[in-house]
Amino acid sequence: MSSNTFLVFSEKTSLLQELLGEARRQAAALGWKVAAVGLGKDVSALAELGADVLYQVDVDAHNPELVTAALAAAAAQAQPGVFLIGATKLGMEVAPRVVERTGAGYAAWTTGFKVDGGTGSTIAQCMLYTGTGVATYHFKPGTVILTAAPGAFEAGPAAGKAAEVVALAAPAAASSMTILEYKPKPSSGARLDIARLVVDVGQGVKQREDLQMVQALADLLDGQLGCSRPIASDRDWFPEWLGLSGAKIKPDLCLTIGVSGAIQHIVGIRDSHLIAAINTDEGAPIFTQADYGVLADLYVFLPALMERIKARGVRPSWMP
Repeated sequence: MSSNTFLVFSEKTSLLQELLGEARRQAAALGWKVAAVGLGKDVSALAELGADVLYQVDVDAHNPELVTAALAAAAAQAQPGVFLIGATKLGMEVAPRVVERTGAGYAAWTTGFKVDGGTGSTIAQCMLYTGTGVATYHFKPGTVILTAAPGAFEAGPAAGKAAEVVALAAPAAASSMTILEYKPKPSSGARLDIARLVVDVGQGVKQREDLQMVQALADLLDGQLGCSRPIASDRDWFPEWLGLSGAKIKPDLCLTIGVSGAIQHIVGIRDSHLIAAINTDEGAPIFTQADYGVLADLYVFLPALMERIKARGVRPSWMP
């Protein structure tokens, strides 16, 4: 039987804050508690993020088998009505495993949910077909596990007091996985999800050295660079990408350069206030999504654009 508790987990602090923000908003209306899961020896920083209770489990956060066992143990302790898990690579791997161990309901890629305080049942809206459709799931009372991507919810203010830290025993079972080497993901600088202007790079940019030109444009406009998945995963030019399985952004302006406009990528940029696209292919899908489109060779257009920006002294309103 589930209790009146929201349980939240993500190994990424920024995403954890977003999930906690939504949990706190709904908990305030329902009179529920908010709990979170922290992995490792030191979780003191997480105690200040807005949970009432923080379950600490000393396991390796890079080992999916141990993380699964830790989250299952936290769920058994908290008996949550809703267990929110960040839809990161790790989160999407462990969430179905936790569902199998706990017998909970499950829905992936949640964009919104609501709990009926009277019955304890949950209704969740989730993305389908890489974001082109939405499914609504109705769950009976009991624990429901939902995964949510960055940007699905907004971070809220902390509770104003540190969470009560409850240490749970680390899983006793030995993992069959051996981690030979761990390389931390390189930092991409400022967070894309809060950038006011994003220059979005696609496969139309041919050489890595050409990023210097694109970066120069972003610097002129006080923007940040983002990219499509092939640029990050295949070419390894960036540590992360924009899209369904990557970051979601909602800037004032998203300027796409050489981006074809696959739907998986559009999911990551579609909340932009304005999208402008530069591409040589008049049939590129990006033109059906953009507010403004330029049919041009980026290697000719970008230098001309930067020249005009400098000549006219164009500056975003937020620049000092």
